Amino acid sequence: MGKIVTGSSSDPDYYDLWEKSGMQGYFKPGGGGFAYEDSLYRKMKELGLVPNGFAPAGSANDLPDLKFLASDVTARVITASTIPGRIREYKCEIKLNAQADFGQSGLKYTNGKWYLDGSSSAEAIVMRSLLQNMEVPQKVNANWGPLGVPRKFDPKVKVKTGSNMNPRDYMFDRETFKDIMLTGTDAPQTRSLARYYGSKQTHYIQIGGYGLYYMQSDPANLKKHGVKRFDGTLKLRIRRKAGGSSGEPWNYRFSTALLIDSPPSVSRFSFDQASEDILIALDPMGVISKKRR
Repeated sequence: MGKIVTGSSSDPDYYDLWEKSGMQGYFKPGGGGFAYEDSLYRKMKELGLVPNGFAPAGSANDLPDLKFLASDVTARVITASTIPGRIREYKCEIKLNAQADFGQSGLKYTNGKWYLDGSSSAEAIVMRSLLQNMEVPQKVNANWGPLGVPRKFDPKVKVKTGSNMNPRDYMFDRETFKDIMLTGTDAPQTRSLARYYGSKQTHYIQIGGYGLYYMQSDPANLKKHGVKRFDGTLKLRIRRKAGGSSGEPWNYRFSTALLIDSPPSVSRFSFDQASEDILIALDPMGVISKKRR
C-alpha cells in the first residue's frame, strides 16, 4: 500500500494547465521545459546534428523532443568516404530537471472502478497509453478502490455538483481520499518506462543537470563516451487536487503524476557540454557537420 502524504493538494500541476490552455501556459516560449528543449535543439542544429525538417515537439507528446544525428562507426575500418552512408538518426526525450514529470492524467470513477481520463488530443492519448501500460489504473484501484465511491462521481449526488454540491459530500471526499505516494516496488518500474519509449524507438533521455542516458538500449553506442543507462527510480502520486480558490471547496479533481523518485547517477556525457565534446562523440570524422553546412 502506498504512503499517505499531505500538504500537496494545492500544488500547481501539468494537468491543470493542460486542461485550461492546451498546455500552452506551461510550454510557452522562454520558460520551463520548452525553453530547455528549444535551446538544445538550436545548439544541435547549429552543429549540423539535427535531421532536416525536424522541429521540437513542444507540447505534442506523440512526437520526440529531439532527433539527433550520429555516425555509425561500428565498422572495423572507418574512413571519411565510408561514414556518409552510415549516418543514423535517433530520438531523445528531454527533461528540464529531475523534478519534471513523465506523465499525468485525470482520474474518473464509474461502475466500481477508477480509470484514466482527460483530453482527446493525440498527446493526451499517448500519455494515458504510457500510464496504462505501466498499470497505473490497477495501482490506483488497489489504493483507493477499497475506500468506496467518491461523492464527486456518485450518481446519487451527481445532480448536486458545482457550487450546489452538499458540503458533507465534498468534505467526505477530502477526508477519505488522501494523497498517496507509491514508491519502491509499489511504484511503476523504470524498465516499464524504458520499454514504452523503446516501442517508439526513443532510447535516449537528456535530464538537465544530470546528462544524457540510454534507456532500453544504446543503438548509437554512446556508452563509450560516458553515457549511462538511466538508473533513477520512479514514484507515483495519486491525489485529490483542489482546482479553485479556498472559497470553492467543491472545485476539485482526482489525478495521478509519474515522477522521478531517486535521481539517476550523473552521466559522464551531456548535450549541455561544450560543442566540441558533442561533435567528437556524435561526429568523430566531422562528416555530418561538414556535409550539412
